[in-house]
Amino acid sequence: MVRFRAGTVWRRSTRWAAVAVLGASAALVAASPASAAPADLTTGSLTWGFKASFRAYVKTGNGNPPIAVSNGATVGTDGTFTFPLQDGTHDPATGDTTARYGGTVVFSYPAHMFTITLANPTVAVSGGAATLKADVDLATTAAEPVSVRQATIATLTGSPTGTGTVTGSNLAATLTAEGATAFNGFYAAGESLDPVSFTASTGDDEPPVAGAAVDVTPDSGLDPAGATITVRGSGFDPDANNGAGIYVSFGPKVDEHWTNSGVLQVTKWVNRTNEPTEARDRLNADGTFHTTLPISAVYTDRNGDRVDCTAVQCYVITFAARGSADRSQDTFTPVTFTGTGSPGGGGDADQRITATVTGGPLTLGVAGDTVALPAVSNGAVASGALNAATVADLRGTNAGWSLVGQVSDFASAGGGSIAADNLGWVPSATAVDDPLSGTPGVVTPGAAAAPGAGLGSARSLCVSATGASNGTFTCGAQLNLGVPASAPAGEYAATLTLTLS
Repeated sequence: MVRFRAGTVWRRSTRWAAVAVLGASAALVAASPASAAPADLTTGSLTWGFKASFRAYVKTGNGNPPIAVSNGATVGTDGTFTFPLQDGTHDPATGDTTARYGGTVVFSYPAHMFTITLANPTVAVSGGAATLKADVDLATTAAEPVSVRQATIATLTGSPTGTGTVTGSNLAATLTAEGATAFNGFYAAGESLDPVSFTASTGDDEPPVAGAAVDVTPDSGLDPAGATITVRGSGFDPDANNGAGIYVSFGPKVDEHWTNSGVLQVTKWVNRTNEPTEARDRLNADGTFHTTLPISAVYTDRNGDRVDCTAVQCYVITFAARGSADRSQDTFTPVTFTGTGSPGGGGDADQRITATVTGGPLTLGVAGDTVALPAVSNGAVASGALNAATVADLRGTNAGWSLVGQVSDFASAGGGSIAADNLGWVPSATAVDDPLSGTPGVVTPGAAAAPGAGLGSARSLCVSATGASNGTFTCGAQLNLGVPASAPAGEYAATLTLTLS
């Protein structure tokens, strides 16, 4: 039998990776007495979305599911992830802090040949400078796998505050050189990531309450037909009223709103123990929260009455939960929609839609690593099919690419040899349909090479020219090995190398 073995598949000129980073807080400043010893951290959480454009990219893929959370991590309605505090220490004299959070996020895109696992983010603060560490595992068939533990992957900047409870809100995260290496260079060092928020508490003091305050984004020019608003609060007391928390609602202001909530369109219950759902969210130990509300200008309230928020002023309203008489948690933030008066009078409303496209990799994958040709006699030709090669050009540049192959001499265990040029091929190539209706690329198969003038030197399997290379393509070939009369009987093997550039 003559046996053909396809060897290592590799590519040059292009480095593949897919990236995500766990971000956290920046420099921490604590105002505890200088004599205090480092204290153990007992409660807290870290909330971050990595990079919205990357989440959107992964969600278009064929992962099952594309994004999954486990081990205590949760995903909010806005797509961000929350990780619970596991342990750590905080030095009130120096501000040095190590806060270790638990939980796992998995990004999966089998069609683009990667699975990324991020776990156990750690915020480390020393000398006023903060970094983020995390466990990263990258599994792929298009590059070397990555597995690092507590690698320093991001630097953090912002203005955290606190005493026994240290808080960072909407802090900037920047990818480090080590982080870029951990994720195989998909994003460059210095890349900006989504802002992050965190809390870490020693339990030694009560979080300061400087007065409840709310910020709503956006708060004006909303589509009357429906919109989702983001609500961020600070200065709330998570322990007030036996920890009952607050309601975050939308609707008009009425007398004794805390007992007449039937007029409100939507309400979320926010307290210190809730797990995020469509109807609930978490009030952090430092008195902050971050949630979303789906609202529209016109609705029918629970009393059966029609409410029109283009005709009357409506608000995001917060108040103490469960009918409490505590008015210290009350806030009213006005929200306005496009148009005035009652809807139905017609009109147009424009919205400018923006999106960020990050670009992707150029990758090569194969359906297998061994091809067994049938046994033939001397002077005959053994034929078989090359394992299909898939090229995905997701760079968005239409820069063109070429896939070539070259084989080594065939050798048998008994010392027999067949020259590499005795292996010829007849290439084939097709473009894979683009489900997103993009402009299809064009791929051309390489020229046929006959046995005797074959793959002893590099020959084109397929090529896509500049200006038409975007997309996914499948390249194959019929292999034809001419066995010379002088070849001793035996099993022969050689290594075929495919190179994408």
